[in-house]
Amino acid sequence: MRINHNISAKLSNVNLKRADTRTASALERLSSGYKINKASDDSSGMAISNRMRAQINALDQASRNSEDSQCIIQTAEGALAEIEALIQRMRELSVQAANDVYTIEDRDAAQKEINDLMDEVDRIASTTEFNGHGLLDGTLTRVVTYSENGFSSLSVSSEVKSGVYQVVVNQTAKPAQDSISYTIPAEGTSTICINEASITIEPTDTHASVKQKVVDVCDKLGINVTDNGPGNAFDLTTDANGKSQFIQVQEAGQPPKPIVRGTDADVTAVVGAGSGFAAPTCVYDGNNVTILDNSGFKMQFAIEDSVTLGNTVDMTVYDTGSMLVQIGANEHQDVSIDFMEVSCRTLKFRESDGTNLINVCSQEGAGRAISVFDDAIRSVSSARSTLGAYQNRLDSTMSSLDVSVENLTDAMSRIRDTDMAAEMTDYTQMSVLSQAATSMLAQANNRPQQVMSLLQS
Repeated sequence: MRINHNISAKLSNVNLKRADTRTASALERLSSGYKINKASDDSSGMAISNRMRAQINALDQASRNSEDSQCIIQTAEGALAEIEALIQRMRELSVQAANDVYTIEDRDAAQKEINDLMDEVDRIASTTEFNGHGLLDGTLTRVVTYSENGFSSLSVSSEVKSGVYQVVVNQTAKPAQDSISYTIPAEGTSTICINEASITIEPTDTHASVKQKVVDVCDKLGINVTDNGPGNAFDLTTDANGKSQFIQVQEAGQPPKPIVRGTDADVTAVVGAGSGFAAPTCVYDGNNVTILDNSGFKMQFAIEDSVTLGNTVDMTVYDTGSMLVQIGANEHQDVSIDFMEVSCRTLKFRESDGTNLINVCSQEGAGRAISVFDDAIRSVSSARSTLGAYQNRLDSTMSSLDVSVENLTDAMSRIRDTDMAAEMTDYTQMSVLSQAATSMLAQANNRPQQVMSLLQS
């Protein structure tokens, strides 16, 4: 027997330390609920679970992003619903004004209400915002640039791919122009007509008073009046451009003259390699040009009078400008939402400078207004449908994200969380071993005392 080195005690102490370490580890896992509390517990498992946790947190945020985007879409869609209601009312007034039982004064009352309603359309378009972002003012729509000044974009459909498109401007839009002469009667009255609106001239009238009568009527009709030389005649020019603008005069005692109309802008869409167009169809309405090409392709822009004729103009369409919604956990996992501009300019109620294209003070003008409002209702309804499609897509996105979070959380739990039943079994085992090792260590420490019996004998 040896007393300098108690090997049995040392062995018992080593096993006791091991049992205590494993018992402490089991207690830590049971108390925290995590199988991995530090890197030494499972270095590879900790790395994998941390990546999963980052993915789960990002997916949760992406789901919240989708909910925020739905709120934005609902805000824009609500504003569009109100604009559509305003257009419906304007159409109703146009139908009323198209009835020939009304005088120009009656129609002018309808025109004033339409003007106010158009102002409200522009107000809604310019003030509808979400967190400082304008939704219907054109700031969140695809960017289109032009190689020459005098062009302005109205709308670009989602089917128009990014790239360069070329057109050649053949002519710009012009207003309708005509003249009318009059004679002040010596007795009785004489009558002249402009767009079927009668103007009565009396013997007491002067050139200034006749002009004022003509101006009062033409202001309602959207026609500008200027003196035509020293004679009793006036030059008439419509405020707006295009074939839809017309002047028909009838001088005293004469049959009505033929209707004089303005001219629309005209362009040629360049077809061929690098031009962008395949089989384009051009539609003209005053300063506004619409190019249709293939299924769903629709590009609308306006041309000012200052554009140089005959030049080839590059129209570059970009995929930027729309609102990008991050709907995934990683880079470039986003969706682009395009909020088209919905204003009197893009709906073709007014020109870019504010000139009215809608005038119901004549029967023909009221009839045309009905058609314009029909097109506007279709355009707004299409915009609302597009936003509704985005909203449905985001619903599906959120469902998909929630399922991914659920599955990733389950996978991470299997790596990181404690199996309480198995860990409790290990803890019980280690606890018994620790107690046994403690007991054996006590007995091992008592063995050297046996040497005393040898020494005493």
